[in-house]
Amino acid sequence: MKTVLIAGGSGLIGKQLQKQLLIKGYKVYSLTRRAKARGQIYWDPEKQTFESKHLDEVNVIINLAGANIGEKKWTSERKEELRYSRIQSTNYLFLLTKYMPQLEYYVGASGVNCYKEDGQIHAESDAFGPDFLSQLVKDWEEASFSFQQKCRTAVLRTAVVLTKKGGSMDKMLSPIKIGIGSAIGSGKQHLPWIHVDDICNMYIFAIENQLEGTFNAVADCTPNKDFMHQLAKTVKKPFFLPAVPAFVLKWFLGEMSSLVLSDLQASNDKIKSAGFTFKFPFLDAALENLLIQ
Repeated sequence: MKTVLIAGGSGLIGKQLQKQLLIKGYKVYSLTRRAKARGQIYWDPEKQTFESKHLDEVNVIINLAGANIGEKKWTSERKEELRYSRIQSTNYLFLLTKYMPQLEYYVGASGVNCYKEDGQIHAESDAFGPDFLSQLVKDWEEASFSFQQKCRTAVLRTAVVLTKKGGSMDKMLSPIKIGIGSAIGSGKQHLPWIHVDDICNMYIFAIENQLEGTFNAVADCTPNKDFMHQLAKTVKKPFFLPAVPAFVLKWFLGEMSSLVLSDLQASNDKIKSAGFTFKFPFLDAALENLLIQ
């Protein structure tokens, strides 16, 4: 079985993906700035330092490295941090491939929020939008596709990942749990989403089928009002308050409000045509699996 190296393996997706890879029999190492446990390899892209142990075993790289896009307000400094943590870390990871003589395949992450907001359902061949996130994804993917010089390469454009704890799910659930659930903005804007099991399975599917190119990693795109209502229904909480006006979010979050106010729709036809089957294609079943014990 192949040996997989995960960059950014300490995040929500990385931890779950590592478990699923191990269950399937893969040998897994993780790049981290705090290498304390077995299977962890030290690296620091900012300081450009690393340890080379086990790199000569690596057949596959999964690159999930990148600062949390929704953790802090997008100041100029934060924007630079978001770019650096994705683009420069990917560039540095590419330099480390000189120590990976058995490297066969690379699959990286990017964002499905890279398309122009125009009401269309976007395929992977559509152009990038003009906003900050779109350009960030564009540059991030360019860094990832430098790996084509070494091996087959794919990038999964990831939607909002639904998980049991942490990430976007916690933020969306917080007001609902205290009884003040409501839609956001017009409530009509679409939210692309995917269950954590499906995104992990998609990475494994990409590896096992040697996919190449970009793929939208999205199960469905649900209007915000419908998404929030289903979330409230799943945890048996009320959902009756007026929608939070867009100007309030823009005042509090600034440019970062686009994460919840943008109307984004993306097609998953390409990944399904490659043979991938979603375990959770419907929102109600996905939320029930995650939230009902």
